[in-house]
Amino acid sequence: MIGYRELNMQVKISVIIPVYNAELYLEQCIKSVMYQTLEDIEIILLDDGSTDNSSNICYKLSKLDKRIRFFSNKNIGQGLERNLGIRYAKGEYVAFLDSDDMYRKNMLEKLYSFAKNNDADIVSCGFQNFSTKTLLDEHPLRDEILCGKEMIRKFMLDLISYANKDGYSGCIAVWDSIYRREVIQENNLNFVSERDYYSEDLLFKLDFLKHTHKMILCKDNFYMYRVNDTSYTNDIDKRVFNRIVNLHNFILRKHSYLGEHELKKRVVNRTFFTTRFNINKACKSENAKLIIRSLNENRELISIINQYKPTNLKNLLLFILIKLRLINLIGYFMG
Repeated sequence: MIGYRELNMQVKISVIIPVYNAELYLEQCIKSVMYQTLEDIEIILLDDGSTDNSSNICYKLSKLDKRIRFFSNKNIGQGLERNLGIRYAKGEYVAFLDSDDMYRKNMLEKLYSFAKNNDADIVSCGFQNFSTKTLLDEHPLRDEILCGKEMIRKFMLDLISYANKDGYSGCIAVWDSIYRREVIQENNLNFVSERDYYSEDLLFKLDFLKHTHKMILCKDNFYMYRVNDTSYTNDIDKRVFNRIVNLHNFILRKHSYLGEHELKKRVVNRTFFTTRFNINKACKSENAKLIIRSLNENRELISIINQYKPTNLKNLLLFILIKLRLINLIGYFMG
């Protein structure tokens, strides 16, 4: 049996793993945490009402390692499960791991060392995309220390979107980082539900960064992100455009201190390319016409996109099609 070296050991990092019907890769995921070179950790498994063998896998591994704490809940969604994990956590820092992904063996030791040596509230690393055992591509960061409100606010703006071109800087997911738990507790930070908001990870990360004094960026690709066609992020239905509108409104409402004009421009950019991404997914879906029709009927989203300034010819064409609500042509254009 693997376990704590001593009962009164300080937990350095609590790793929070929401689980829903993840039996195919779950054991590999959990074991990538169990065998980390940093041993003073706890692993919080939160089964979200799985209907496959996931719960049994969690239970079995919890009996092998005393550092694992296993909880079963009804199907409330990943964001709200993470909130429960934060409530249960005892670690100095918390980390979030998706149930089909993995850590490099020394990820937690390296990030914790950076955090302690620099008294940082958050440490982020690069990541690798992989499929089965095949490395697809890499996303390294630049080694950097961000200290003080001005540097961190600039990072937040670039994380939302670049001002004058497509894309953004950094990783909007929460799983690339460790977070000082004290900051989360003192500011009552929570995840919103992914059923109501698009990119709930981004919203949590922005809320955390608002209260951050020092951030460390580490170039090494310690996190392994599995490209998995069955994951939640690849699901799409007609409600997705409402969730994108909610994302837009949430950022403007909570982060106006970043500068009204600058923030609005960047959030409009994110709204456009997030919509474009989901149109592309919708066109490959069996319900493509229904989903695209729901875009045409979403007056608030159309109103937001009308404020967008196209950055290239392809974006200009899509912008015109959305603006004119030419549903069939949107499907043809993206298909």
